[in-house]
Amino acid sequence: MVPREKEVQTSENLWYLARFTPYRTFENVIDGVVITFTDITSLKTLEAEVRHSREFAENIINTMREPLVVLDTEFRVVSASRSFYTTFHSAPEETVGRILFELGNRQWDIPRLRELLETVLPENTSFEDVEVDHEFPGIGQRKMILNGRRVQNQKGEPRFILLAMEDITPGKRAKRLRNKEK
Repeated sequence: MVPREKEVQTSENLWYLARFTPYRTFENVIDGVVITFTDITSLKTLEAEVRHSREFAENIINTMREPLVVLDTEFRVVSASRSFYTTFHSAPEETVGRILFELGNRQWDIPRLRELLETVLPENTSFEDVEVDHEFPGIGQRKMILNGRRVQNQKGEPRFILLAMEDITPGKRAKRLRNKEK
């Protein structure tokens, strides 16, 4: 009684959207079914390419040794590197989808960082080598170098913000290198 749709794949790897619609006569009696096939092969190919590109980007982010977060234009975390979660004792479920400045107990509401993201990035495409000193509950005082970059869409409109952090706290880098050697 209700139209249905189903994606089907042929043995030649072509994709179709099959639509099944009841055929009604002028007397409103169902007297069969109309089946239509729409070629969606190019759409399925594009979906696969997008999925592979996303996986590739996620693997690049997770390979980075230094913490990195990807923000949307409202400073909401889209994703973060494994290094970010390890360094700042966080987890994806308490990070992704939340505004950066509200993470943890608002530990990322750092005035200099807010200024960079709200003032500098709208006027420039990036900032580099900005030192920030901040006390993070649970991990202590950290001295970091921040790098940020706007990623734009094809129309030149801002789409994402990449924020990378390098921990240059005295003694922390040497300790990390010693731990890797073990």
